[in-house]
Amino acid sequence: MGKNKDHLNRILTMIVRRNLEEAEKQIEGLKPSDEYEAGYLKGLRGIVYALQKPVEGSIVNSGDPKTHLKSMRESIEAHYLSREEEGYFTAWMDFLRKLTAGKKSVVKKEPSEQPG
Repeated sequence: MGKNKDHLNRILTMIVRRNLEEAEKQIEGLKPSDEYEAGYLKGLRGIVYALQKPVEGSIVNSGDPKTHLKSMRESIEAHYLSREEEGYFTAWMDFLRKLTAGKKSVVKKEPSEQPG
């Protein structure tokens, strides 16, 4: 990933902070240098999409990223992945690690779900 590593980390931070429009622009501006980076960028796009249109029960809507991170890591270790798949899942795991380091959920609650 080389020179793009810092840039990708900044994009992940934007995603966690829900600056999704800017993150999308940054992702689109990157050109992958190999299959791994192509997969990582697909993963980032998937995360942005999942946050824009959350589905009940999804990883981004669960409130427990540590459980999903552990499960994903175990699944990856049990399967042979192409370089692109490895990049894709690494993006998701990096995202989940950032969540566990900070706030538990990046999905904005609807006004009706706010504690009263």
